[in-house]
Amino acid sequence: MSAALGPAINYAAGQLWALLRQNERAVAAFRRCIAVDPARVAAWRMIGFLCQQDERLHNDALHAFQRSVELAPDDAVSRYNFGFLLHRRGELEHALAQMTAAVGLRPALDQAWYGCGLLLSELGRAHEAVEALKRAVELQPFNGSASYALCQACRAVGDEEGLLAEYRRIGQYDPRTARRLGKEMGLPD
Repeated sequence: MSAALGPAINYAAGQLWALLRQNERAVAAFRRCIAVDPARVAAWRMIGFLCQQDERLHNDALHAFQRSVELAPDDAVSRYNFGFLLHRRGELEHALAQMTAAVGLRPALDQAWYGCGLLLSELGRAHEAVEALKRAVELQPFNGSASYALCQACRAVGDEEGLLAEYRRIGQYDPRTARRLGKEMGLPD
């Protein structure tokens, strides 16, 4: 086998193992791929995705997405995932920078807008959080988590009208979330 085929074969093997949900084998194949071709962004990204699924491997996922971002700074999905993992580690400002970069690169990436909104809320920037969460809900109108966070952000800035409008909208497609929100915030049925 030629040296050029090695990374491609290992990458393909990793994809097959991933499809079979054999994550350890998939990660091992992707690692063999990057051992020969360390600049293969797709392999780094797949290692990140697979390691992210196992709490014990979050540091490996973080490293893989960091490497992916270093190699392909215009990759919005890698930036979003890197930001997500940074958020879990409590690195809020760094996470927000990654999420902001992701939405700048791909404005239709609703998860990144949602992540921005959560981070902005945690950082005490409620007005900005409302705007980011509104965008997340516009892009993915049936994301109950984003709608829930938007209601909380509206409450934080004193926008009761916006809160009630979103609360009523949630009730139309996710009554369970609406009930939980109503109980927590003392909203009418």
